[in-house]
Amino acid sequence: MAFLYSALLPGAAQWKLGQTRRIAYLVLEGVSWIVFGRARRSASELRDRYQELAWEAAGTSSGSRGEAGFAYYEAVEMFERSGAFDLDPTTPGLQPETDISTFNGATWALAMQIHFAPGTHPAPGDPVYDAALAFYRAEAYGEPFEWTWEGRSAEWAEYRGLIESSDDDFRRASQFLGVVIANHLLSAVDGYVTARARSIAGRRSVARLRWVRDPDRGGGVGLVLQVRR
Repeated sequence: MAFLYSALLPGAAQWKLGQTRRIAYLVLEGVSWIVFGRARRSASELRDRYQELAWEAAGTSSGSRGEAGFAYYEAVEMFERSGAFDLDPTTPGLQPETDISTFNGATWALAMQIHFAPGTHPAPGDPVYDAALAFYRAEAYGEPFEWTWEGRSAEWAEYRGLIESSDDDFRRASQFLGVVIANHLLSAVDGYVTARARSIAGRRSVARLRWVRDPDRGGGVGLVLQVRR
């Protein structure tokens, strides 16, 4: 029961056992959730800002904003231009972008690297060429998602700063969620060990669970249980 109490609410078992360190568990729980909430909210707000900036400053489509995942915004961060999806729309079939400085051009280069044997140049209609083209169709971005940062270096720098800050805040939120989980687990183990020690050694014993560094293991961290009569 002591384990379950603190697994649900850190410090609960310590409170029932009359231990003052329940305050530390409760404070850590509250602070961690506050920091988690703030970091998560900030990350979401920054994400909305960089997504809006990508479409308003770099997007070339006059249509409505498309639904894109993080991979798209990461590509917008890394490449100044998307390049054309079809280099010559007036010609039947799809002519992939060939400028490897663009995202679509780099995607076509990767498709050829994956599917073409070294030194070969399959023509359209060849199964190998068609396999590379299918890869390109799946990975490259078409007209609704094309972008360019040409002439907008300041906006591109702002965009990269926003996406980096958003990633940092999401990472911080994950870290503090880990702290919350660890706090629940440590408090639960502490409550269980203390309750078991008291039941074995008697009500007058005092049990203490603490973190210590072990110099014999390269400065690693471990748990030590102390029981005093």
